[in-house]
Amino acid sequence: MVINTLKDKSVLVTGGTRGLGKAIGLEFARVGAKVFLTHKWNSVRESDLVTEFLIQDLPPPYVIESDVSDPEAIRALMAAIKENVGSIDVVISNVSFAKIISDIWDYKRSSFELSLQYSTWPFVDLLQAAHAVTGLFPRYAISISSQAADSYYNGYDFSGPSKAALESLCRYLALQLKSHGVRVNAIRPGFLDTKSSRASCGEHVIDSLKENGLLLDPQGAARVCVALCSGWMDAVTGQVIVADEGWSLVSPVAYLTGEGLPDEFPENTMVDSRIDNQS
Repeated sequence: MVINTLKDKSVLVTGGTRGLGKAIGLEFARVGAKVFLTHKWNSVRESDLVTEFLIQDLPPPYVIESDVSDPEAIRALMAAIKENVGSIDVVISNVSFAKIISDIWDYKRSSFELSLQYSTWPFVDLLQAAHAVTGLFPRYAISISSQAADSYYNGYDFSGPSKAALESLCRYLALQLKSHGVRVNAIRPGFLDTKSSRASCGEHVIDSLKENGLLLDPQGAARVCVALCSGWMDAVTGQVIVADEGWSLVSPVAYLTGEGLPDEFPENTMVDSRIDNQS
C-alpha cells in the first residue's frame, strides 16, 4: 500500500507553503512522510502553517526559508535536511517565478533569464546538491510544470518557455539518472487559483472560472505526486503527466457548444477574453 511505502520517507517540496506546494506537502504527510517545505520572502507565518497540519491530525512539516534560485542556499538547505534525517528520498521542485508580459516591449533578456533561474534550473541544482551533500540522489524527483508549456496563456510569455525547458530537462535527467535508480517526472496541473494566475488573467476571470468549476483542486495534482513516488509507478520515468481532470482533451468547439461533453462538464462557460482587459 502507498501508506506503507512512503511512511517515514523524507520529502522536500520547494515553494511548499501555499497553493499547490502546500497541497503536496499535506498529501505526503497524510501517508506518513517527513515533509520539508521551503519558502522565501516571508510568504507565510510558519506557526500558522504548522497549525494547519496539526488541525488535520498530520505530523507538522519542517519549514525552512530558502532561495532556491541560489545554489549556495540550496546546498545549505540540503545540509539542514541531512542533519535532520540523513538524506532525502523525494524532491518536488515547485517554485516558479516569471515577469507577467503585457506586450513585445516587456521582452527583456534579463527578465527571461530570471524566469529560467527560478522556474527551470533549480530542479538541476536540487538534484546535484542532494548528491553533493548527502552522497545520494533522491529516489524520486518531480518538477511542477504548467499548461503554458505548450498552450497560450495571457501574460505567460516567459513562464511558458521556462516550463517547456523544464519538461525537456526532465526527459534528459531521467536518462542521465536512470543508472542511479532515480525516477524523474514532470506534472502539468490544470489551471489553478494562484497569485500568478490572478495577476495575469485578472481577478474577475479567475472568479468566473472558479464559479463554473473550471479550476483544478490542488489536491488532485498533489495525489498524482504521491502516486508517482509510491513505488507502484516505478515504470514511469521521463514523462510529463497531465493532471487536469481531462480539460485539455476538450476542443474549442465542444467547449463553446457543450455538445458531446459529459454532464459533469460545465456547458457554455467560456469566459469572454474582453473581461481580462477590464480588470
